[in-house]
This record gives sequence, C-alpha cells and structure tokens, in this order.
Amino acid sequence: MSRPSDPVPLSPQQEWLWESLRFMHPGEPGRTKSNVCLAYTLRGPVDADRLERALNTVRRRHDTLRTTLDEISDAPRQEIQDPWDAQPQPLPFAMVDLSGVPHQEQHRLCELIANGECDRVFDYVQGPLWHATLVRRTPREHVLVFSVSHLMLDAPSVQLVIRHLAEAYEELPPPERQDQYRDFVRRARELPKAAETHLDYWRRVLTPLPAPLDVPTDYPAAPPPVFLRETEPFSVRAPTAELADLRGQAGVTPYLIHVAAYTAALAGICGARRIVVGSSLTRLELKADLNAVGHFADLVLLPVEVSPEHTFGEHLERVRDTVLDVYDHLLPYRVIAEAVDPGFTARRPWPARALYHVWVRGSVHSTDLGPPKRLGEAEVSPFSFAHETCYSIDLDADRYAHVYGQNAVPTLYIGPTGLDGEMTYNRAVFTPPSARRFTDTHRRNLERLLRERETPIGEVRA
Repeated sequence: MSRPSDPVPLSPQQEWLWESLRFMHPGEPGRTKSNVCLAYTLRGPVDADRLERALNTVRRRHDTLRTTLDEISDAPRQEIQDPWDAQPQPLPFAMVDLSGVPHQEQHRLCELIANGECDRVFDYVQGPLWHATLVRRTPREHVLVFSVSHLMLDAPSVQLVIRHLAEAYEELPPPERQDQYRDFVRRARELPKAAETHLDYWRRVLTPLPAPLDVPTDYPAAPPPVFLRETEPFSVRAPTAELADLRGQAGVTPYLIHVAAYTAALAGICGARRIVVGSSLTRLELKADLNAVGHFADLVLLPVEVSPEHTFGEHLERVRDTVLDVYDHLLPYRVIAEAVDPGFTARRPWPARALYHVWVRGSVHSTDLGPPKRLGEAEVSPFSFAHETCYSIDLDADRYAHVYGQNAVPTLYIGPTGLDGEMTYNRAVFTPPSARRFTDTHRRNLERLLRERETPIGEVRA
C-alpha cells in the first residue's frame, strides 16, 4: 500500500476525464467547467463553527479532499497532503448571511451562489480542489453548497462526503482503518488475466469504428465551437406497475429500458443500424470499502445493434445481453481504444476520436449510501437549482472538425423514478422544437415499449 506522501498516478477513470478537460482547453484544463456541485436545504438549527470543525475532520479522513496534481501535463500525478500536516491548506469553507434579504429574493440568490460554485475554477496544482458554502436564510434554515472538481469526486462520492460530514458533526468516530482512493487506483490499473480475450471482444464489436451519425441539425454541427447547454424535460405517461412488470424480467432495469427506447429512436431518426452508447459505471467490484470516496465512474461503451423488424421486447433483450457482455469484458477505456484504433494515442487528447455516438446517464442519487436525512437537529433535503452554461471550446477547427458531428446528438439523462428525465442539447446546433422532437420520440418509444412489447420498432420509432 502506498504512503500518503508518495505521488499517485491518475486512475484509468481519472485519465479519461483529464483527457476530456485537456481537450476542451489544451494547456489549461482547469478552465473547463467540470465540477460536481450538489446543494442541500438544512431546516433546523445549524452551528457554523461546529460544521467547520466537522468539515476539517472529513478532510482528514479522505485523501481525495487533500489531493492536488504535481503539474499540468499529459500524465500528472496526484500529491496527497498528510492529514496531520503542521501547515495544512486553508479550509475551503465560506459563510454567507442572507437573513437580512427579503425572503422572496433569498431563493434566487441561493441559486446564484450554487451556480457560481458549479463554475468555480480550481487550481489543480495549488488546491484545494473543493469548496463548501453555508448560506444562512434564517436561524433555522440554511443551504449547504458543496462543489468539487469532478476529477476528484464523482456525484455519489459527494453524497457520501455529506453523509460523513453529518457523522462528524455528531462527533461519531470514523472507522479505524478504511480504504483510500490511492488503493483503488492500484487495483484499477491492474489488467485482468483475461485481458487479451476481452480485447478480442472489443475488436469485434467496435469494428468498424463509430462514425458520426447522420443527425439532421438546424445549424451546422461544426465551428465556431460553442456549447449553449439547454435541457428539455420529459415525463413518461405510464403506470409504475407497467415499469415494475417489465423490471421483473431477469437483468432488466429502468436504465436498460431507456437505452433500448433511445437507441430505437436514434436509429429511426438517423437511419442507423448500430448505435454505440457511451455511459458511466461505478466500479464497485474494485471498491473494497463502500465508504471510500473518489472518482470511481468508468466510461463504458455499449454497441447496440438495431433491427427494425425486431419487436420492442426483442430489442430490449438485445440491449440487456449487450450490457451483460460489456460488463463481462470491462477494461480501461484507453486500453480498448488503443486496441481498436492504432492511431488513438497519437490523437491525444483522447476525445479527438470519440468511440461512441451518444451519451446516456442514469440517476446519480444513491439510496443506500446517499446524503443523510439529518445534520444534527436539522433536516436535510435536496436544494434544486437550474444550471445553465454557455462556453466556448478552444479547438483547432481544421484538426477536429469531425468532433462536432460526433457530439451533436442530445444527451439522455434518466431521472431517479425511471419515468422521468431530460435531454440536454447544444442550442448552437438545435432549436428547441428540434430538441423536443428527440425528446418526444424517445418518450413515445418508451411508452410503447412498456405497453406493447410485441410491436416492431421499425413501425413507431421515428
């Protein structure tokens, strides 16, 4: 086991994200807005000094909250500050008092504060790479905003940090010994004995390499490179009993149902017979301690074959079998990419050659190890806020022209109920009516899949 003072390489999961940050802003990845920011309403009395002490306790508990990078480079290493350092970094905690502001203005200001934390620019070399803000609305109502570089923590880990913060607030002792993220890094970088067999699988299912889908756009999916993030929410009109009935089939989850419906919709819109879905998977099998925090979300590729003559039920079974095959052949993204595309490494940063067509993400909220219900005497509940982004991407237009086409497809986010969600799309490429077309097609397919599984997908998918 490595000592805290030893530099630690990035995990394969962090490497992919680091390449993405460098892709957005070469040489200045810290400029990229890639933070995890969650906010919670605390209803009840909160002692700010006690909360600050608890934050310091949690910082000592977790390596990732004391981690910086040694340099901005192709392969940076993680440097971990000793938890009992005589000169620790200043605690990244701020208190904002809005008690004198009219109540109707407080919510808007809390949203502005949360949005500001989402867009906070962290110094990866100097650190710290996280920040907590406590907003006082009244003596018995606060909003806690926690923002962190996504390179350090994934969203479920942020929820765990808040849970551990509540435990430290109550002065409950942490476990005497626990797994740290550097231990996960060591396991994640070890290839399985069957690696070559796994690579044969990936060479087969990713040949030919994914080319951009022929997506009809309202504006050219090409330079000037700008991303105007907008969302189109949806809710499925279907009884929960229908979803529960479908989930009763072996291996079927709401996530798989959405993947099946969206790939059917995209095949109809684009005329494609294969849709490679990019998604994320928390590598729990490599996480020896469920209370450890870090960036455990791995990029996974789901090569879904779409046959218009198949029924929805048959297509769902194909998606389920594909996902099970993928999970049986998991390898780090870089290892897969180098095997299927010999020129992959030369095209760093890696997203210069995307190996998927569309991104699908399930709900990040955990029911077992999610945020606490209480912090001391205060009840904890999510504080929802809309985060709108508009930022440019500093790419070489000639070298990366093809990338815009590969990232033109709206992203599907699945809500925690399995019957809601949203499409996130680039307003610089699609008008809102076109985005609604994607959303409505997916929603109709989903409702049809739940009701009439024997219907051929070619009849209703577009």
